[in-house]
Formats: sequence, C-alpha cells, structure tokens
Amino acid sequence: MHKNEIDIPLTKEEEQEKINFLKTKKFSDFKIHPYYNQSSFIKHTVELETIKQVYQQFDKIIKVFKRPAKIGFKYSFTYQLEETKSLVLCFYLDEYPHVFFNAYFDYTKQARKLKKKVEKWMKRQFNNSNNDSSN
Repeated sequence: MHKNEIDIPLTKEEEQEKINFLKTKKFSDFKIHPYYNQSSFIKHTVELETIKQVYQQFDKIIKVFKRPAKIGFKYSFTYQLEETKSLVLCFYLDEYPHVFFNAYFDYTKQARKLKKKVEKWMKRQFNNSNNDSSN
C-alpha cells in the first residue's frame, strides 16, 4: 500500500453489490495477476487451493474495502474464518478481464481492526473537507 493510500469502506449497498458480483463468478473466471506469483514463490503462503475453497463462502465476508487503482479501484474482501483468523482476497473488478491479485491471512480481531480502518477513513474525510472549506 502506498503511503497516502487508505482503505475506503463501502456502504452496505455497495458491499452487497460487489459480493453479488463475486457470486456470479467462479474463481477460475479471474485472471491471476503476476504479482501473486513473484519469483515462483507463492505470496503470503496462501495456496491457490485454499483461496478457491474460501472464495465461494460468501456468507463469511464481513467487510469490503476499496482503494484507488490505475483503472477504477482495488477491492479487498475480508472473509472471517475464525475469531482471530481472516483471509483477505484482493481483486481488480473494474478491469476486464477481472483480476485476482493478492491474498493474505490476517490474525487480528477483525471487529477492532475494521473499526480502526473506518475511523481512519472518516478522519481523512473530515480533514479533507476542512482543508477544502479553508481554501
């Protein structure tokens, strides 16, 4: 993540729209970005088989975030697997063909982490609106 990038929370409607979009696709429909396989080593030790199994468990998605990309946005889907274990799957959904580009396990309590991400985004929005009004 670049220094100035921040995860932008989606509204419940946007989240549902993106999850519904994933439901219409098989994981094999996504092109796998070369970033995922660097130097023939699998990134973040998440095997593709694990990703394929978790991908279709849409009821385990607890939050969706987006970040600006060259074309549209990068979308991160957080799948809650256990209380302190989640799998984050990242996609470029605004490109065609649609691209899967990253996956990683997160071993933190998601409720607190998600709250912090939303607070960080809200703080940035507040600061940006104050900067805009002072200009």
